[in-house]
Amino acid sequence: MPEEIKRKRGRPPKNKTDTISKSETKIPDAFEKSYEFNSYCSPQYISDAIFNCGVYDYFSKEEIDSVLRNPIVNHDTAIKLSEFVYGKSGIIGNSIDYCTSIMTLDRVITSKSKTRKAESNKELMSSVLKTINDKSFIRDGLFTDMLDGIAFYYFETTKKASDKSKFMSDYEVENIVEINELGINASIITLPWEYTKIVGKKNSRYVLAFNLQYFNTYNGESLNRKLRKYPKEIVDGYNDKTRKGNWLVLDNNKTMCVKIKCKDNEAWGRSLIIAALSDVLYKDYFTDTKRKTLDEISNKVVYEVFPENKQGNGSSLNQTQQQNQHDTVKKAIMNKNSRGGTTFISLAAGTELDSVDTSTDIFDEKNEANLNNDIAVDLGISASLIGAMSTGNYAAGSQNLEMITSQLYTWICLWKNELVHVINKNIINDEKNAVDIYYFPTSFVNRKEFFEMMSMLYTQAGGSLTFLIASSGIDPEIYLNVLDSEVDKGYFEKYLPHLTSATVSKDDNVGGRPTGDNPEENKGGNSLPSPSDKK
Repeated sequence: MPEEIKRKRGRPPKNKTDTISKSETKIPDAFEKSYEFNSYCSPQYISDAIFNCGVYDYFSKEEIDSVLRNPIVNHDTAIKLSEFVYGKSGIIGNSIDYCTSIMTLDRVITSKSKTRKAESNKELMSSVLKTINDKSFIRDGLFTDMLDGIAFYYFETTKKASDKSKFMSDYEVENIVEINELGINASIITLPWEYTKIVGKKNSRYVLAFNLQYFNTYNGESLNRKLRKYPKEIVDGYNDKTRKGNWLVLDNNKTMCVKIKCKDNEAWGRSLIIAALSDVLYKDYFTDTKRKTLDEISNKVVYEVFPENKQGNGSSLNQTQQQNQHDTVKKAIMNKNSRGGTTFISLAAGTELDSVDTSTDIFDEKNEANLNNDIAVDLGISASLIGAMSTGNYAAGSQNLEMITSQLYTWICLWKNELVHVINKNIINDEKNAVDIYYFPTSFVNRKEFFEMMSMLYTQAGGSLTFLIASSGIDPEIYLNVLDSEVDKGYFEKYLPHLTSATVSKDDNVGGRPTGDNPEENKGGNSLPSPSDKK
């Protein structure tokens, strides 16, 4: 017994070690049947966090369903959703931008009265329009209507107090749109939709109410600065200590509001984007699917089949050979993915390399074009007009432009009526000599055709020179002022047009045949020899 213990503790004989070593390195039959030594996964995929910009990443399914079901009741979510989609979708963003800018907004100022007072009021109207920049205001109204479905403005005529502060907070800089030019007699102030609401109608015009809780988030000097930027009516209402309730009903002779795509008795309008929301959501899903497909292509599965043995029940390579070949193939694939160049490897006879292919049919351009076309049609715009389709019919595109122009001109007329009303009520104050504005139904696409029509009226029907000038896109007042200045300076006498058949009349004694009746006066008039002189 002690001898056995001593042998166990000591170094065993060499021949016995060989026997034990062989028994320990013997590979089991079950392991020999394995066709691969090890698996390897390279995590080379794009992080989803980079592309988490879909609608569902910012709005819940319940919120989107509520907007699609009733955008009027859920107007808060509908407006926020529309503004988000506008910044996300290029098709929707470009469509609204084009509709905002396509109309020329050329105009003339008219009055039914023929008195001198009417002419004076027309000049006053022109001055007010220049002060408030009427074209910019109407474009902003169109943009806000198409984006939010409704827009609120206040026409302020009280001279504002000077704000001498040179410093502003970050919030005030972000909301600088509320700051109006100081020291002017007329200005247009945008009212935030979150705190403004239609509460009724008076004389066929909407009556608005403003929620004074808007100012509760400010105090001290910041509150005073905010109050100085708002109309006097709202400021007085906020400072009224006897008021009951937070909603202040505003004077509808100073407010302007237009809502679109809704009934007259509905308090809110519908954004253009709501109609295209379902297709926008589907395109989000389609784009996410393409990204996942790209990830699958970038993370392709490569598999190796070892050569089969004669028995057909395992690999002809042993454990070590499988491991070495597996490492060789893995290294070659990883080097190919990480750098350029040529990689050469040798594999055992019968080895097969293959990969799991991913279908790329989803990348067909037809699928993308169809989705873009659906979104554009939802907005009422031909996809070919905004570049969402590579093909398009010219006649169909022209008809679509006419329909877009007619829709936009309808909304322009609504804003014109609002603008004319507040100016006549607050600036002119003369019902007998009221002034009106006529905006031409022209766009930058059909302006040439409209000008030709005005030219024909002017030449053949004694048409208006003012209309002719305005139809060209030039302000008639500016054009005529420059023309008067040129006449006073004698430009037309000093700088005569070049003499051509189009500018010379029969009364102009320039060029042509001699006018004398006596042949003696015309000597030398034709000194060229006749053919008979050569005989």
